[in-house]
Amino acid sequence: MRNMQYLTSKHRIGVTTPARLEQRADTSEDLVAAAVDALNEMGNITAHQCFTHPETLTEDRITAYALALMRLRECASTAGFDRLVNACDALAVTVSRLIEDRSCICRDKCEALTRFVGHAKTMIQMSIERAKRCTLPVPEIPTPSDRVNVERNVRASL
Repeated sequence: MRNMQYLTSKHRIGVTTPARLEQRADTSEDLVAAAVDALNEMGNITAHQCFTHPETLTEDRITAYALALMRLRECASTAGFDRLVNACDALAVTVSRLIEDRSCICRDKCEALTRFVGHAKTMIQMSIERAKRCTLPVPEIPTPSDRVNVERNVRASL
């Protein structure tokens, strides 16, 4: 069994570690950028002949995918993207099965790992758009008490 140092070290295929996320400020833009970075890593891991040759998904690549998934989940949780957190939790079951038993790697599992990246990017975009709509300035609408004050001021100035 591998030790924790191995799991958090930088892998040969260029995966960044979760410690790198801790160095970032907790602004929503930084969290979204970190989430997109994790998704890009996940996409790169599964892009290399995963469909045609599922056996190319080595133990190191599966572990790297799992670490990127953990980073993505952490960013999504901190940013408040609950739907994406739930999706990460659901995919974690598939990834853990692949880690435990590499013999279950098949084209369908590779396709699920790849498809998740596209869906997760869409979820992030939808969350960003929803947040923008919620933070748009609300136009000032005069209340009845404001109108009365304006009418009184107009009458007094006449």
